[in-house]
Amino acid sequence: MPTDRSARRVLAFAMGIAAIFDLTGTAVYRTFRPVLPPSPPPEETEDPITAAMSTIMSAHRDAVMRARDESGGSLAA
Repeated sequence: MPTDRSARRVLAFAMGIAAIFDLTGTAVYRTFRPVLPPSPPPEETEDPITAAMSTIMSAHRDAVMRARDESGGSLAA
């Protein structure tokens, strides 16, 4: 039969894992912050979802244009 202690252990384990990933993410972000591109200026009329989607699509186009296959040839977009 589960006790209150087992719930506390699960919660403590989950919080510990979350803290580790949070610290790791912070360290990685701080390490790569100087080389990240600047954020685009916010547009008043554009909602956050549309802005995020346009950023993702722009990055995808850039990645496809730079993509190469194993033989070194360019991949078709």
